[in-house]
Amino acid sequence: MKNIITTLLLIMCLSMSAQKVAKQLDTELLKTYTNYFTIENTKLSGEGAEVLKDIIRTSQFVVYGEIHGSRQTSIINEALMPLLADSGFKYFAIEVGPHSAEKLTVLSTPANKTTAQLKAFNSAYTVSQGGDTAVPIPFFDNVSDAKFLQAARSNGMHLWGLDQEFYFSTFYLMDELTKTAKNNANYQDIVQLQNKAKAIMFKHFIGEFKKENEGAYSLIIKEPAVTNYFNAFDTSNKKAQAIIKDLKISWDIYIHWRNDSHADRISYMRDNFMKNYKKALKTEEQPKVYTKIGSLHARKILSNGAYDIGELVEYLANENGTKATTIGSWIPYEVSEDGSIINYFEKYKRSYKRYKLFMPLAKQDQWTIINLKAIRAAIENKAIALPKDGSYHKLRQLIYAYDYQLIIPADLPTIPNRS
Repeated sequence: MKNIITTLLLIMCLSMSAQKVAKQLDTELLKTYTNYFTIENTKLSGEGAEVLKDIIRTSQFVVYGEIHGSRQTSIINEALMPLLADSGFKYFAIEVGPHSAEKLTVLSTPANKTTAQLKAFNSAYTVSQGGDTAVPIPFFDNVSDAKFLQAARSNGMHLWGLDQEFYFSTFYLMDELTKTAKNNANYQDIVQLQNKAKAIMFKHFIGEFKKENEGAYSLIIKEPAVTNYFNAFDTSNKKAQAIIKDLKISWDIYIHWRNDSHADRISYMRDNFMKNYKKALKTEEQPKVYTKIGSLHARKILSNGAYDIGELVEYLANENGTKATTIGSWIPYEVSEDGSIINYFEKYKRSYKRYKLFMPLAKQDQWTIINLKAIRAAIENKAIALPKDGSYHKLRQLIYAYDYQLIIPADLPTIPNRS
C-alpha cells in the first residue's frame, strides 16, 4: 500500500511539474521566436534574413501569403528571387489566370524590357470610369510589381497562372483570341464580331460601374454578339478553344460567387497548380515551386471553406518526404501621400484585437519574422499554452495556418506603371 501511495504521489508531482513548464504565450515569449531584417538595394541583412535563407534552402515549396497592393511585398519578392534561383527554384506560381501568366511571360521577355512592356500593356487595357480603375491583370500594374517580375524572369523563373482569368482581363484576352485566327479566311469576319462583342460588353461594364446592374457577366453570357464571336472560332483551333473555355469557367465563378463558387475557384486553382507540377515532374524528380498568393490562399488549414494552395503543397511535401513552408503577412503601418503614418493595428483594431500579443513586435523600419512552426511544436509538446480567453481561437488558427508570420515595415505608396 505504501508503494502504491508513493507511486501516486510521484505521478502527481510529475503532472504538476509538467503543468508548471507550460508557459502562457505572451509578447515576451513571442520575442524569443522573433527575428528582424532589413532590405537595401534588394539585399537582405540581419538574423531574420538568415531565417528566410534557411527556409528557401530546405523547402521544396515556399508560399508567400501576401496582402494585395503592397509595395513592400513587391520589394521583398524582388529580393528573394536570386536566393530562390540559387536554391534550385525554377517555378513561380502566381494569382492570375493561366493565359494571363502566358501574357506576363511575353511581356517580361527579354527581362530588361519588363517595365516598359508592362507599362504599354497596362496603358492600353486599363479602364477608368468615375474614379474606378480596372486593370487587365491584377497585382502587376505598379512599377514595383514590374521590378519583382523582372527579377523573377532574370533568375530563370517560369510563370504558372493558377487563378481564374481576372474580371477585367476579357478585353485583352479577346485580342489574343482573335490573333489565333489571323491566317484564317474568315479573319475579317471575326474582327467585326469581336468589335460587336466588345461594344456590348463595355456597355455592361459601364453599367456595373454606375451601379445600374449587379454583375456584367450575368448579362454578357446571354448576349448573342458574344456567343456569335466565340462560335466563329474553329474547334480545331486549340489555342482559341482553351481561351474560350477558361473565360467561360472564370465568368461562371464570378456569376455564382454568392452560391459557393469560391470552392469551385479553389479547385480550379489546385487543378492548375497540379497541371503545371505534373509537367515539371517530367524533367525533374522534385520541382521546387515558389508561390506568391493572397494570405488566405496560403493557409495549411481549411480556409474560407476550402482547402487551398497552402494545404495542397503541404500534402505534396508530405508525399515527397520534403518540406512546404507557408508565410503569412501583415501590414501594420502605411505611409500616406502626405508622409504621415497610418497605424492599421489602430485603424482596424477590431480585426487585429485577438492578435494584440504580436503588435509590439512590429517595427516601422524593419521586417519582423516570427517562427510559428516552432511555437506550434512547443504547444504540441505542452511547453507553451495559449491564452484561455477569446484570443485562443484566432491565435491557434494563425499558428496552425502558417509556418512563419511576417510583419511588414511601413508600407509605401504604389506608383502605377501606366500612362
